[in-house]
Amino acid sequence: KLAHWDAPSDIINACANQYRIDKWADQPYRVECWIEKDALVGVIEGVCNELDIPYFSCRGYTSQSEMWSAAMRLKAHRKGEQTPLILHLGDHDPSGKDMTRDITDRLSEFSGGEIEVRRLALNMPQVTQYNPPPNPAKITDSRAEGYIAEFGNESWELDALEPAVITALIRDEVMAVRDAAKRLGYSHRD
Repeated sequence: KLAHWDAPSDIINACANQYRIDKWADQPYRVECWIEKDALVGVIEGVCNELDIPYFSCRGYTSQSEMWSAAMRLKAHRKGEQTPLILHLGDHDPSGKDMTRDITDRLSEFSGGEIEVRRLALNMPQVTQYNPPPNPAKITDSRAEGYIAEFGNESWELDALEPAVITALIRDEVMAVRDAAKRLGYSHRD
């Protein structure tokens, strides 16, 4: 719908509230957070906004058009001398594991170069550490045979991790690649 305001001062306040400094403009990396499930967007939204990184719900396997758009955006960052980095969070099951590979392959193909995709969660060390409840591996999944050969008959859902764990994983990974001297777009020389 079209935006409406009760007074001219309301539109000015709305503009002022939208003012943001791009905290990543001067950084060596350009980070995005992608999550498998739409239901978990609310878990990552706060930390991603706090860290000024875009976030995206893949809703399973990402569509071709969405993947192409992302590749063009990331390609532009690469041309701007920044290293694009996708943090991917998904279930530890046959399809969830394969989605990280799919994202990596298609982003690289569409962008004409490698795009780094880090599978942030759910990984076996996290399964061991946090002990989420297991589910049977989905044997009807076409990727089940390879998954079961590598990981056994159990799978785990990202949703089973505490929201605080998920946000800490994102925060820690982002802070590890952010240059603190350039945090607000100002170099330490400014």
